[in-house]
Amino acid sequence: MQPATADPHDSPGLTVTELLQILDGSGLRLASRHTQRRLPLASPTLFDPWTPPTGPRTGILLGIGLHPSAPASTDAVRDAARQGFGAVVVKALSLSVETLAAVADAEGIALLVTDDEIEWRQLDALITSALTTVAEADTSLSAAPVGDLFALANAIAAMTGGATAIEDLQERVLAYSTLPGQPIDRDRQEGILGRQVPDLPENAEQYASIFRSGGAVRIDGVPPALPRLAVAVRAGSQALGSIWVVDAGGQLDSDAERALERAADIAALHLLRARSAADLARQQRAELLRRLLEGGEDSSLVFGQLGLDQAGPFVVVAFQLEFASDGGDEVRMVRLVDLIALHSAAHQHGAECVAIGDTVYVLFTGTAATFPGGVESMARRLVSRAAALRAIVRAAIGSPVTSVGAISRSRHDADLVLLLLAAEPRSTSTSVASVHDVRSRVTLLELGRVLRDSPRLVSPQARQVLDLDSRSGTDYANTLRTYLDCARDSAQAAARLSVHQNTLRYRLRRATELFGIDLASPDDTLTLWLSLRVAEFD
Repeated sequence: MQPATADPHDSPGLTVTELLQILDGSGLRLASRHTQRRLPLASPTLFDPWTPPTGPRTGILLGIGLHPSAPASTDAVRDAARQGFGAVVVKALSLSVETLAAVADAEGIALLVTDDEIEWRQLDALITSALTTVAEADTSLSAAPVGDLFALANAIAAMTGGATAIEDLQERVLAYSTLPGQPIDRDRQEGILGRQVPDLPENAEQYASIFRSGGAVRIDGVPPALPRLAVAVRAGSQALGSIWVVDAGGQLDSDAERALERAADIAALHLLRARSAADLARQQRAELLRRLLEGGEDSSLVFGQLGLDQAGPFVVVAFQLEFASDGGDEVRMVRLVDLIALHSAAHQHGAECVAIGDTVYVLFTGTAATFPGGVESMARRLVSRAAALRAIVRAAIGSPVTSVGAISRSRHDADLVLLLLAAEPRSTSTSVASVHDVRSRVTLLELGRVLRDSPRLVSPQARQVLDLDSRSGTDYANTLRTYLDCARDSAQAAARLSVHQNTLRYRLRRATELFGIDLASPDDTLTLWLSLRVAEFD
């Protein structure tokens, strides 16, 4: 195959060296000597031995499945170079990659190696974010060295004419401008001194408006605070932080808005590099914890990789998140996960935390797991704090377990408690519960799953009752269930159903006639009640 006619060295884009500088600490490193090969600002291509690539062939090829010592890998590197790719990424798999590197050097292509434990999808997302951000960035601001946020803040302040602060998603002040003569207010002073934005009632709405917008937003200051011009910092669709510029005289015009929007693209490069190493390390631990919570034969091995004390006991706490439908969920989700991680670490140093869907799981070990009452108190404080983010959080505490292999059982119990909490009416529901508090209902919930998996165990009379109620709109199931709930006390059952006792007796008599129910048989009534009771959880 002939190489691409365009000279990749002359194409616009990013050199291999520049990419590695941006992704410093991400686990990606150079194995060959070619560092100045230019890469297009496009997502990487995934290696497929059976299908030729259809996208750009001057970029990065992710060598998924390429073994360092296999002859096919050598051929793949040669083919990538001849197709016009600028770099190939492989995993060393704890082996030498010198042969592949020599082939890459001979073919004029860069060979990059990523850490074995990094997932390909994580690496793909990281490289794509970096390249996308560079593509959107304005080079007029690129003079500030990557990583020097203070130099960037000064550059933004000079371009816009207002004192500038750069923040992360947790409202921590990462950098601020120091140009003389630019007015500031007390909020900025407190933010700089504490490196944290003051906790004010208007914060939530202001940040929500910024992250809902696709560009710069004007923020009216709540006196005595001065107004500001602000913009979200993103890498692709991923929110990274925000930039705030003080607009003391309300004179920052549309030119300042455009300059701030361009600056946000440059800031994304800085924040992306700062986050890459920490994020990948956090993602790797999160993936290990996810595998541990799922259980399996390798639980002890995974636990050892996390470096935790295997002495036990262990308990899993699950936090389920629900937001008001007013936008800004992505940012509030990130902040809420950080809030949960912060509270958990404060309760026990080294507590592990992972978000799976809309649920955040925390693993506590040792003393913290021995006294679940302390974990419950921490969860209640956290649920209260989450209200400030306009989020509803339910917390479920699983059963304490003594072995690593049983940690998945604690997570399973916490999930069951969450199901019970979510099923309760909002007006009467509680926000925090442990499996100990609702053990009987959790047992019924699990029995319901057993009956669904083994329908032969369900009472035939219960099936008939539920079927008739479903077809005809009758209420025999509720009548029978309530009567049995009340231990056959007609007066109490009638009061709970809000009917006369004679009405209740008539309904019970009709039920015995229609379905052949013997209410005098303990065994029959037990299976009937159990079948009707667990049907409530469907």
